[in-house]
Amino acid sequence: MKKDLKIYIGVSFILPYIMGFAIYYCKLNNINTNIYPLFQMFMPFLGVVALLYSEDKSILKNSVIKIYIITSLILFAFSIINIFSSNFNTSFSDFIILISAIPMIICISTMDKNLKRKLCLDNPNKKTTLLICLVFIIIYFLRLFLGGILQGETREIIKILNINSVKILVSIFIFSFLNIVPFIGEEYGWRAYLAPRLKEIYGYKKSILITGFIWGIWHLPLNLFYYSDGQLASQIYSILGQIVFCTFFGIFLTYAYNKTKSIWAPVMIHYLNNNLALLFITDISKDIFSGQHYDLKGFLFTSISSIIFFGIFIFFNHVKDESLWEKSVFENIKED
Repeated sequence: MKKDLKIYIGVSFILPYIMGFAIYYCKLNNINTNIYPLFQMFMPFLGVVALLYSEDKSILKNSVIKIYIITSLILFAFSIINIFSSNFNTSFSDFIILISAIPMIICISTMDKNLKRKLCLDNPNKKTTLLICLVFIIIYFLRLFLGGILQGETREIIKILNINSVKILVSIFIFSFLNIVPFIGEEYGWRAYLAPRLKEIYGYKKSILITGFIWGIWHLPLNLFYYSDGQLASQIYSILGQIVFCTFFGIFLTYAYNKTKSIWAPVMIHYLNNNLALLFITDISKDIFSGQHYDLKGFLFTSISSIIFFGIFIFFNHVKDESLWEKSVFENIKED
């Protein structure tokens, strides 16, 4: 394995897997665990920073990277405090992310254009980015209605299509810039670095499969102790479903990244994928992702629908034509 891949995998995986024990401990002691998946989303970005630092020590002088590291350290401290203080208010983490987003966005917008391009933080195709986000929303609701038909819950799904849902959808877009920092953390690692880096070594087909598998098992501690309800069968289906979904959803995100030549398309799509679920809840204070029961039926639907709706993009030119792939941020730094 190449040195940069070892650094990236090491940094991205070690702490989240250690944090898995913290999640398990907190679950046993009825301590809020919301902060751990949030903190884990920051790790892929830090993995990229670590490998870039091995090539160029001056990378830590960049204001965006400084802000991200500081925010990550604060969340790490909160994650530790949460273990020993059951009364710790984890909403502090949301506040930190909100206030860090503003200076980070300002720093990106004022960054030198060449440096922004080299770090894969520019967005030269804003209209295409919005269009692909719209395509994802259509796919999201198609999968939703298909699931409703198969489970006989079509009426329940139709009920959410009201004025209140429209308001929530609009608010999701309006406040996206304040909530996308964790999603930058993930997508910067998987799309700006890992997928194109593996493509350079193995070609696009193996890159997609390997990236999907790595992204899937990166969630392992969360699948075992956070997402699932703790039952063995549920944990197994959660893990398997995660790997299949990450593999095929990753194809669509890779297409979006190469098509727009921008990390912001996959960042926004990932953000929408996680936050559109707000349309289906009445109490936003509840954690809708934790303690879910996964079964064979749900696993099969997730897998088949992901293969059909996202897998088709493997036949699109911006995935199958390797000349249209964006270079990894690692290659950009090395070429400097």
